[in-house]
Amino acid sequence: MSVRGDCDGDAVLLAGATGRVGGATLAALVREGARVVVISRDEARARATIEETLDAPLRERAVAFRADLGVQADADRSVAFVVERFGRIDAVVNLAGSGFGSTAFADSSPGDLRAGLRAFVETAYTLAAAAVREMLAQPSRESARSKGRIVTVTAGSSKAPAPGRALFGAAKAAVNTLMLGLARDHKGDGIVANALVLGGVAFAGAETFYSPEGLRAAATPEEVAEVLTFLASDRSSGINGALVNLNAREVD
Repeated sequence: MSVRGDCDGDAVLLAGATGRVGGATLAALVREGARVVVISRDEARARATIEETLDAPLRERAVAFRADLGVQADADRSVAFVVERFGRIDAVVNLAGSGFGSTAFADSSPGDLRAGLRAFVETAYTLAAAAVREMLAQPSRESARSKGRIVTVTAGSSKAPAPGRALFGAAKAAVNTLMLGLARDHKGDGIVANALVLGGVAFAGAETFYSPEGLRAAATPEEVAEVLTFLASDRSSGINGALVNLNAREVD
């Protein structure tokens, strides 16, 4: 099935598609013409996300691949698979990482800190490092303004942590810095890297801890997906080394 849009023909690696906004992001990328490798530590879950999210004619544009981003070799393999499958890698969308919890600082431990760094910083690093090395080695696409785009999801707690989110916020702030540093190191090489700083998201089940007003104010998964898809496309090449805030209607 022919699909054209902002990501027309782009080869995109999507991490974290089995999470709360992953399906909406996969759907948006494919709708805009991307060919997508969906990576997960559980390949069966990745395949299920593809089957549940995409109509049958579109499923040929997405493929599941097992990778643990806590292991650099797995990140390298996932990028190599994208190139083997599609001939190049144009963008990475990284939503991977979970388990932010809520722990008062005085009740935390060095183990808690290390767990957050492993879950968020190391996974952001391994995937970005593998992708940017491949992007630097590949020729630019004709008429493209960038050689590759990397967008990693972080959180509002990276700037102003809510109570109990000090360690989570610290890990996400480190991811922000990774993206900013990556962009500055390689802006002259045609690499674009940004962090999407999320506020609240009204995913399925969020009503259990959001008030009705908070739920209405939060971003929908589809709103998150639209921004991620734009940042993954060459149309966003003028936005580089930015912390892009997505707060939807949470303006206070």
